Amino acid sequence: MNSTNISVIYDPPAHTGPSNSPIVVLLYRYGLGFIFLFGFTGNLASMATFMQTTLRATSTAFLFLILAISDTLFLFVSIFDFVEVGLTQEPILLTNYDNLCRLRWFLKGLTQFCSAWILVFVTIDRWLRTRFPFKANKWCTHRNVVIVTICITIIGISLHSHMLNAEFFGKFYPGIATVACGPVQFLIPYTYFFFIQWPFIQVFFVCLIPATLMLLGSIDIHRTIQKTKSRIQAVAMNQPQQLRNERLHRQMLILMISSIIIFFVTTLPVSIRQIAAAYAISANKATPLEPIINDLAILTVLLSFNYAINFYVHCLTSKLFRDEFIKFIKIIYRLAGGTTGNNTININHTIMPSVANGNVQANIRHKQSHS
Repeated sequence: MNSTNISVIYDPPAHTGPSNSPIVVLLYRYGLGFIFLFGFTGNLASMATFMQTTLRATSTAFLFLILAISDTLFLFVSIFDFVEVGLTQEPILLTNYDNLCRLRWFLKGLTQFCSAWILVFVTIDRWLRTRFPFKANKWCTHRNVVIVTICITIIGISLHSHMLNAEFFGKFYPGIATVACGPVQFLIPYTYFFFIQWPFIQVFFVCLIPATLMLLGSIDIHRTIQKTKSRIQAVAMNQPQQLRNERLHRQMLILMISSIIIFFVTTLPVSIRQIAAAYAISANKATPLEPIINDLAILTVLLSFNYAINFYVHCLTSKLFRDEFIKFIKIIYRLAGGTTGNNTININHTIMPSVANGNVQANIRHKQSHS
């Protein structure tokens, strides 16, 4: 594919351009609004639950806590699209649009990368605990989770750093879903890289490789558990602590599997569409731009569910998670609603004895005066 063809494909006309279809506007307005409402609430609830005493002792729960933070950041960055496409239906903050483009797309790409690979390390954490139970406490520690998270973040920043370059990246079609930002100049080589090569790189590093590792890890964990199940049950019958640890391990596996299923369902469709679009463009097929934009916009709303519904799926699938969340709600209720009652009780215990003592002393003085 030569440079002339690429210039023709990507040079936006001076008088016209793609537009958001009505269904895209409705999905960004009501779909993203619904996702934000339940997503922010659910992610905050997840953070609070994974910080409870029973869960926070495990490295898996610590990874889930970091995952909830990354998911929340993705939703926060997506608010701009919700306002621009769903509410105003026109570009906003045009004076700073280039800088906002670089920041938004960089953070979106980074949080997608981090969330995917944190989930991979959740799988690795459970795999280590299943395969090497006697060494797991040495390897699966909070310190190692911090180190892994830092490494993931550094790699993610390096991979998406090209979006921070003002010479390459900025506004493309402002106000249009999925193509509001892009190359600032329609020239080789960055335009070719962004529209042809970058979708493949992003899909492989954010979807296909993580999904493959999660799938392989889950299969091996299942096989290992089936092999050792009878032996673990025999030992656990006489060791209550072992039984509690086994229950915690099983519940963490349930949380892991439910998160992996959400990841597959929400990320694979948009990844497949990105690859198909990149292939169509690279093959010089006469593919209209507007259907690609609308398809990716619809699938992007589906993708956003990946960063919003983990809490609710965890509540449905894991009894331990539900129990810990209920404990947290009870603590909040005691701190908020029970404070007044406790103060009243304390007042009754401190003041009433003093009043009673005062009445007794008065009666003694009265008797002494009469005698």
